[in-house]
Amino acid sequence: MRVWTSEEAFDLPASVAALGTFDGVHLGHQALICRAMELARELGAASVVYTFDRHPLSVLCPERAPRELLTLEEKLDKLERLGVDGVLVKSFTAEFAAMQPEAYLAMLVKKLRARAIVAGFNYTFGAMGRGDAALIEREAVKLGYRAEIVEAVRDGVDTVSSTLIRRLLTEGETQRAERLLG
Repeated sequence: MRVWTSEEAFDLPASVAALGTFDGVHLGHQALICRAMELARELGAASVVYTFDRHPLSVLCPERAPRELLTLEEKLDKLERLGVDGVLVKSFTAEFAAMQPEAYLAMLVKKLRARAIVAGFNYTFGAMGRGDAALIEREAVKLGYRAEIVEAVRDGVDTVSSTLIRRLLTEGETQRAERLLG
């Protein structure tokens, strides 16, 4: 598995970019990443996870930043075991957070040569969190990529999420939390 720390360093001919913080790389994240890997095979491109070196809230609103479920090293190890071709670990800064969401998508297409962009149904990005799944779909035709939005993975009535897993750990439900972490 290749690891890049900037878009400029990306040196493959084409990618399918899976977008997210991927804190925990839980079953919901795994479904999204596996969909990106399937699409990459279909489109003859590399499967690339685009993630961050820290939780975005640790920069945007430190007092609300959640406890991380995995270190960056653990996240990379888990992504490698899933079989992705590469991971771009972006340094999350206030300047990056201020990027307009349309510019972010255009940058992915240009610098990662993204043939497809895969994100979760609740993914938000860009200045003021204005970018969302609907914007990814709207920009696809204009920018020339395939948009794939992955719906929620459920565990009974609950949506699998990092927030749910943190709550389970706090409540002592470690077996269920471990199962959802895959």
